Amino acid sequence: MEWIRFDGLERAYGARTIFEGVSGVVRDGAKIGLVGPNGAGKSSLVRILADLERPDGGTIARAKDGRLGYLSQAVSGDTAATLREILERAFAQMRGEEARVRDLEERLTAASEADDARAVERLLQEYGDAREAFDRHGGEGLERRMRSMLASFGFVDGDLDRPASAFSGGQRTRAALARMLLEEPDYLILDEPTNHLDIETVRWLEEFLRDDPRAALVVSHDRYFLDRVANEVWELDGGELTHYDEMPQGRAYSAYVAEKALRRELAQRDYERFVDEEKRRKAVVAELRTHGSHNYSHVRSREKQLAKMERVEAPKTSQQTISVKLAAARRATTGLALRAVDLAAAYDTTLFEHLTFSVTRGERIAVVGPNGAGKSTLLAILSGRRSPDRGAVTVQDGIRTAYFSQDAADELPAGMSAVDAVLLGATILPEEGRALLGRLGLGGDAGDKPVEAFSGGERRRIMLARLMARSADCLFLDEPTNDLDIPSREGLEDVLASYGGAMVVVSHDRYLLQRLAEKVLWICGGAATLVDGGYERFEELQRPPVSEPPPKQKPKPAQAAEPAPRRDERAKRGSERDLAAAEREVARLDEERVLLEREFADPGLYDDRERVATLEARLADNGRASEAAFERWERLSTVAAAVP
Repeated sequence: MEWIRFDGLERAYGARTIFEGVSGVVRDGAKIGLVGPNGAGKSSLVRILADLERPDGGTIARAKDGRLGYLSQAVSGDTAATLREILERAFAQMRGEEARVRDLEERLTAASEADDARAVERLLQEYGDAREAFDRHGGEGLERRMRSMLASFGFVDGDLDRPASAFSGGQRTRAALARMLLEEPDYLILDEPTNHLDIETVRWLEEFLRDDPRAALVVSHDRYFLDRVANEVWELDGGELTHYDEMPQGRAYSAYVAEKALRRELAQRDYERFVDEEKRRKAVVAELRTHGSHNYSHVRSREKQLAKMERVEAPKTSQQTISVKLAAARRATTGLALRAVDLAAAYDTTLFEHLTFSVTRGERIAVVGPNGAGKSTLLAILSGRRSPDRGAVTVQDGIRTAYFSQDAADELPAGMSAVDAVLLGATILPEEGRALLGRLGLGGDAGDKPVEAFSGGERRRIMLARLMARSADCLFLDEPTNDLDIPSREGLEDVLASYGGAMVVVSHDRYLLQRLAEKVLWICGGAATLVDGGYERFEELQRPPVSEPPPKQKPKPAQAAEPAPRRDERAKRGSERDLAAAEREVARLDEERVLLEREFADPGLYDDRERVATLEARLADNGRASEAAFERWERLSTVAAAVP
């Protein structure tokens, strides 16, 4: 089934065209990763598809009655509302659908009692559609589903009455995801869903999306996430949308990179062949003209052939990658760079304790763990920016260190030019600082602009240039890829992979960690564990063991496919379910009344007047509930009888 089909979409801001001629289809089962550099228009495109913005041109067709689940990149919302209030808003539309089903039941009963066959037929069709929509979007058991979703996202019952302002950014993102999924949408559009999520929650979301049958369009810079979730990749770059269909799930992003490189190589060959052929034909025409050929028709024919050549454009991209070398002050050796002994740190609770490890020159260690586990605190202790509560860090003599914080962009002094910010604390010349900025994609006059004139991603590039200007032997990097698009992340990886010094990296970017890390330091619940073998080995240890597949059964003889159920059949099944539920409720209330009446038969009961009053009140409540349940059973019996 097609949920969205769009063709020729255009979007512009003022005189600047973001994209044009963009087309695509979102079908059942598709897991689409939307990638592209910052500023390419990914968020604009998904907001248009989510019907939150209008395109400047083109057409969009959406499935009738299809319900979209949309997660915005910026999760804000009402921070004064409690988690319960936020989640219960997800049920507003479902309760409306439930009310419509009940209303149609009553109208169908009335039409049946009035023996109005035409009205019964019309209402049956409406009831079938309404019942199908209600069942598809979750049906009964809203409170149970809410608590189950809470547990999946790491919340407990006590969190329900806490205001959103009391939660971290990652928790608010999880709450927004939970609310969206509770709405039981038919298809999903997620804009950077892994922002602020720790690795455990991202891993849960990966597994959920992989197993979920619904279509999903996901904008993400998390390449590891895209590898595991996507089976298609759409690339929005240079105003054009390129489709990479039927990518293997489990390595979709990696396959897209390989396919893109192949397509670019073939396009470059086609362009070079076109240029060579164009030159050859121009040379032939020039030769005929130069030697004064009297066969003007022959010359004119060649000129027409040249003019009719189908032009082939050179492959183009708007992506700017980082292309600079990061050098250590001295050659890497196997000697010790630093040693941490019996480290401990705590705030309200213990983050870690009894932590002892060493970093040798040239070694790369990744520090991972849930949000709030103490990763950034550990990095601040190792770099000397914070003192441990217990223990000590010893840096070997002559080792120069450099620290790149999670909030690096905020450390740039306001009013200072980009070049001056790079030179701060460094020993290089201004020309070298400009060259560094240029190789980071900030060339030309950009070096003279004040730092506050740059975007978040550009300010992080300035901080990277500043880091590179210091020629450190040991780097402490806290989320270095934040605010960077995929091309910039890949460029930074190339830079760090060629670096010869030691490195301790805190990051949620598992693709980067997979490429760089030799060891993983896992911090969780006050304990720390060092895992050898790289990040992929750590991931293997974190995943539950795969159970043996069940034995294969002999295939059954092929049978003809059953026809799709008609509306009246769906209506019949829905009414039968409701009727059975009503019968069970009447029976339950009857059993409850029998038990209450037995208690009244106890002679000793009447010595406790308070107990007698309580039982009388419960018996009266039971009587009212039984009467209402029986009336509902009679009404549903009439509806069931009216369904053919």
